Amino acid sequence: MVTATQVQDSVLPKLTALVRLAQSGTGSKMIAYDAVGRRIGASGSWVRKFLGRQPVALDGHVLLNIGTAYARLCSSIEAAADAAEASNALLREELNAALQADRPADARTPGGAPAAGAASRRPGRPSAPALVRALPAQGVSPAGAADLTDLPLWRVANEEE
Repeated sequence: MVTATQVQDSVLPKLTALVRLAQSGTGSKMIAYDAVGRRIGASGSWVRKFLGRQPVALDGHVLLNIGTAYARLCSSIEAAADAAEASNALLREELNAALQADRPADARTPGGAPAAGAASRRPGRPSAPALVRALPAQGVSPAGAADLTDLPLWRVANEEE
């Protein structure tokens, strides 16, 4: 059997996360309490009291609404993380293709033909260079401009100016 204290202890972190998210969006903790309260079917005062561990009644529909709102929050965070990972994978693929394009053909594959995986795998994408080369520094020949250390991201990562 589950006690009221155990239920409250399991719901408290979820409600806290919902309030933190609402507070980051609104900038005010009081407005966040009201927004979360409306979302879960309770008042902002009830949310404040619950988070302050004051005695309040935890109705079944409020408990379910907190669980549903928290599950929605988690799924949206997971979706954003998956989208960011997919974007990073595409950027890594484009970077690898650009780096492969800078090498001679015989260094890429044993037969001298271009590698099949070096092309972009997304259909309908306009053919454009994956990386924009930085302007060559003074005293650097255009042939040396293809050096990896001349890329803008490399300079930012290594704090070069």
